[in-house]
Amino acid sequence: MIYKDAKLLCFSPHPDDVEFGLGGLLNRYRDMVTCYIVVFSDRNSTRGEKHNERDQLRAAELLGVPPENVFFIDQLPGKDKSFQRVAIQYFAQEDHRARIRQVLSHCVKTFEPTVVFVPSVNETMQDHRAVGEEAVRVLRGNYDIYGYEVPKHNRNFRPNAFVELNSGDIQAKVAALNCYSEFTTRYYFDHKALESLAYVRALDAGFLGLVEAFEVYRIFSAQQAHGGRC
Repeated sequence: MIYKDAKLLCFSPHPDDVEFGLGGLLNRYRDMVTCYIVVFSDRNSTRGEKHNERDQLRAAELLGVPPENVFFIDQLPGKDKSFQRVAIQYFAQEDHRARIRQVLSHCVKTFEPTVVFVPSVNETMQDHRAVGEEAVRVLRGNYDIYGYEVPKHNRNFRPNAFVELNSGDIQAKVAALNCYSEFTTRYYFDHKALESLAYVRALDAGFLGLVEAFEVYRIFSAQQAHGGRC
């Protein structure tokens, strides 16, 4: 599912979603791929969290994604008009969904990914589901699309693609999440919980170990010629 020299484009409704969904994967392949992270909301106006932009950059860098490859949507390069950050809980409104579609289309045109990661379309959190649904709805091109898991909000996640991790990848994922200085009291950041989920997802894959799991929304088979699987 990941190829040597692949270009990963990861859409994150809020800071921390990508770290939850594929932090281990990013650490595992940090020296083999190029990754871009695009964040829609900083949760400042709705929750008063003032340090999420700084913390997002730190978290991504711990996983091998340099600061110049991390964007909030009002920072995107080469855009024809300014995108405004989306307030949490309002993603599902139609005018915001239109903006989501514009951002998704702009980003795949700008970054030319080979693999796209979005939140699962089966999320119960409306902001996550809106980004996942619109990606599956509008994105067309020669790239794969996978849905990632944010454990707090997934009740019907149906994984059918898996990436094996090691304990170092889990530790890096936890360290990245711990960069979020305003999230420290949230139970779903717990190291044991994240490690346990990785064990359970390995059982879903049919072996004993650690994995991150994904839903496959589209595989573009020509990508297999892009330098070989990692």
